[in-house]
Amino acid sequence: MKKCLFLFSFIFSGYWLLHAQNLVPNYSFEQADSCPTFPNDRYFEYSLGCVGWGQATSAWADYFNACDTAAISIGKNAPWVGVPYNTLGYQNAYEGNAYAGINMYSVSLPNYKAYLLTNIPPLEIDTVYQVTLHISLADSCEFATDGIGVLFTTYGSPNRYIDTTLGITPQIDYSSYGVITNSINWTTLKGTFVADSAYSTLIIGGFKTLSKMKIIAVNDSPSNPHNNSFYYIDNIVVEKLSSTGIGSITNNNFNPVLYPNPFTDHASLIFSNQEQQNYTLTISNSQGQVKQSIDNLTSNRIRIERNGLPSGFYYYQLRNANNILANGKLIIK
Repeated sequence: MKKCLFLFSFIFSGYWLLHAQNLVPNYSFEQADSCPTFPNDRYFEYSLGCVGWGQATSAWADYFNACDTAAISIGKNAPWVGVPYNTLGYQNAYEGNAYAGINMYSVSLPNYKAYLLTNIPPLEIDTVYQVTLHISLADSCEFATDGIGVLFTTYGSPNRYIDTTLGITPQIDYSSYGVITNSINWTTLKGTFVADSAYSTLIIGGFKTLSKMKIIAVNDSPSNPHNNSFYYIDNIVVEKLSSTGIGSITNNNFNPVLYPNPFTDHASLIFSNQEQQNYTLTISNSQGQVKQSIDNLTSNRIRIERNGLPSGFYYYQLRNANNILANGKLIIK
């Protein structure tokens, strides 16, 4: 069986990436309120049917658990919401015996989109967090899509009463993984961001509007066709990455000075480099994506150009082949 594992990994500017405690309660959906026997039989309570999880909007999210063993009387001889067999196909859990599921697109209701919601301990401001989840396309679906992401809020759901796309940009956007087509194995998605508020609610789903989504046909004649794009989701991890601290210096003799900060067009980074060692400067955004990189530098002064970067917070890191020499925050107005 072909293994398809997409792993996005990176070293965030100035941070040592050390794993910490998972902040997501019931992260693999093992703890059920009661054994599910039908797709979202707790729909009107905005509950998913497992401890700590619900749906963020009025769109129907689903809960699958191996405890459901009652065979469907029509169609496939499988439980409605069982694991690994269910009405949408076959998939073992990534971990344990349960997982959740959300609809991302359907031909009959193209704007209908479901979201998962849970509460977490408040995040620490100016702290880097890594968010990992595992998804698999249901193998009876005729379409696959992109656009899944993770939104953090301090106030719960932005709108409980809609069943379409939440019009908010998520802190974590997995669009760089492209359209997720793997229905045999689980695809691992990873992303990193810096918390700018004490977020206490986590929402998972598709945040792209229909006009911006990539939608492809993957199965023209499945044995049990569903003209939609539905994804199983399992093993969700939000963990703090321990850091040396924003603006800290790992070499006390390096003494970097960045000015002006904030800046509009350019800034200068000046530091001690008596040995004229070779180093690399990287500029990353709040999601850890490297936006600028300059290699083979040997002077003690660098001119940092805006080069079309939008206004916002960024992080610089200066390092040689073996060590991080300095890191800090810069602001573009």
